Amino acid sequence: MSRPPEEPNLENMMQIGIDAARRGNKESAKGIFNQVLTADRRNERAWLWLAAVEDDQTERRRILQTVLSINPNNKKAQELITAMDRAIERSEQASMAFGIRLIIIVMVILVIVGVIVFIITS
Repeated sequence: MSRPPEEPNLENMMQIGIDAARRGNKESAKGIFNQVLTADRRNERAWLWLAAVEDDQTERRRILQTVLSINPNNKKAQELITAMDRAIERSEQASMAFGIRLIIIVMVILVIVGVIVFIITS
């Protein structure tokens, strides 16, 4: 008599999800990790891997915060959030530098135009 195939356990599902992630199949990996999380909402590894395949930075941060709520000492989640914060900081600094340069250029142009108008009207 033949037995029905067994349902994969969570560890098997994790391995399938990790394999999908490593092959670049993010959507399949997300689906598998979400299945694991449906069965075990506190599965720290599944949350970390879900963060790894998430493209949206806001969602990735939320997922990593979830990892830290499960385990505040998770070094990988801490490192990834720190890296995200540094990238945001660099982007903000670059934007600020660009804005300052733009203001200086506009002011120089206004001074030049003012000098030209003064010369013409004198």
